[in-house]
Amino acid sequence: MTTLIAALAGPASKAGVVAVTLVAATALITPRERLRAMIALAALLLAPALLIADLADSPQLRFARQAPIKAVAAAAVGVLIVGGLAWLLRRNSKTLPILIAAALPFRIPIEIGGETANLLLPLYLVIAAGAVAWVLPLIIRRDDDARREPRPIDWALAAWLALFGLCAIWSLDPGKALQQAVFFYVPFSVLYLLLIRINWTAELIRGCGLVLVGVALLFSAVGFYEYWTETLLLNPKLLVSNEFHTYFRVNSVFFDPNIYGRFLMLVMIGLAATLLSAVRGRNIALCCGALAILLAALLTTLSQSSLIGLLAGLATLAALHWRARYALATVGALFAAAILAVAFAPSLTGVNFSSLRVLNSESSGRAGLVSGGLDLFGSRPIAGWGSGGFAKAYQHERSAGAPTALTASHTAPVTIAAEQGLIGLIVYLALIIIALIQLFRGARGSTARAAVAAGLVALLVHSMLYAAFFEDPAAWVLLALGVALPMPPTREERRAAREASRAAAAKAGSTGAPAV
Repeated sequence: MTTLIAALAGPASKAGVVAVTLVAATALITPRERLRAMIALAALLLAPALLIADLADSPQLRFARQAPIKAVAAAAVGVLIVGGLAWLLRRNSKTLPILIAAALPFRIPIEIGGETANLLLPLYLVIAAGAVAWVLPLIIRRDDDARREPRPIDWALAAWLALFGLCAIWSLDPGKALQQAVFFYVPFSVLYLLLIRINWTAELIRGCGLVLVGVALLFSAVGFYEYWTETLLLNPKLLVSNEFHTYFRVNSVFFDPNIYGRFLMLVMIGLAATLLSAVRGRNIALCCGALAILLAALLTTLSQSSLIGLLAGLATLAALHWRARYALATVGALFAAAILAVAFAPSLTGVNFSSLRVLNSESSGRAGLVSGGLDLFGSRPIAGWGSGGFAKAYQHERSAGAPTALTASHTAPVTIAAEQGLIGLIVYLALIIIALIQLFRGARGSTARAAVAAGLVALLVHSMLYAAFFEDPAAWVLLALGVALPMPPTREERRAAREASRAAAAKAGSTGAPAV
């Protein structure tokens, strides 16, 4: 059996990436509800099976071979949790988005084979339970098979998933591509499908928002404790880095301060959108207080990418709430002032563009990574180096023998261009344009849609400075909300409603009945 599993590893991981991404892509564009649900569940089941086959002889699965009873017991516990959550979701479907909101940021460090992986384990369990709760009733009640035509954003996501899988065929690191598909793209595509099915009422939106704010305040409390005591709960490398600087960066319960800052950034944008539409003094005071706390927590991360993303999101909210040209003029002025400050007073800003080496050092190696990524794109401009192959290609072409930690891209478009070439970059840009069009529809007349649109802009900006766009479940959640959130009434619909109200009042007055 071990020999058979080992035979599936290695080159077969390329076929595994192609298979699992094509299955997930098919689920996104399948119109029939029952078939779509069954394909989505099949993708969730296929993904870990392929990963186990690929890692059969690796140190990561050595514990399963050495202690099979414990491995089976852990799997049984996971099945029981999924089953229990699925039963809960069948009794109350509104629980799903609340559970997703609560589980969205939690990353659990799990040590396997001497290596520690920070996995979104709670979110994976909720997604699996949601898929089971979705599929079983459709199998039992075969007459319930609604039809939903795929939207342009569904086709764009499916195209990107399929292309990612196909580009793994010539990847230098197909195992990395398989891990990205298993841990991110497949479960998050199912998450997207689950969220677009939900009837998003004002009460449900408010409940999810309160959960996210509560979790963010809890994480902020942990971050304040770390900052006050100068201790870190996770990431010893960050602790070593802090010892060599006059400042101290915190990461709360996240492995990376930038991921912690990104989560705070998105919650703050939601609060800012709520503040702009609030009319009651109590709500205004609560929003301001929460924003002040989260801003203080964000500053302790020293995450420039999160601060820039926050500014982009707030500028988007301002453009939606007021006149766009005023917001754009203000942002342009601030940006120009920042460029001038960097150019003429580098000693004050701490940023120096005098040479690539200096800029690379001051940007923690990111400038060199961007330059290297562009070189990789230039050497293979059409189809790239293959999905998941950026690190090995970078080591091979730019810095043979360099530490692996310095070979992870920090700019999403550059990584996509290097790995999937011009084809992948076109699909990515098309997806972003379609998503922005979808999310900005009705954003001026809806607080929730405005927050989602501004959040996606902030996340896009953050991913250009720190990568991880498709690898962040928040991106898929925002895309799903842009599809599923109710649209505000149009001007014609509001006019028709007023006329109907006047007609009803006139009719009630003529009959002597009280107008309702």
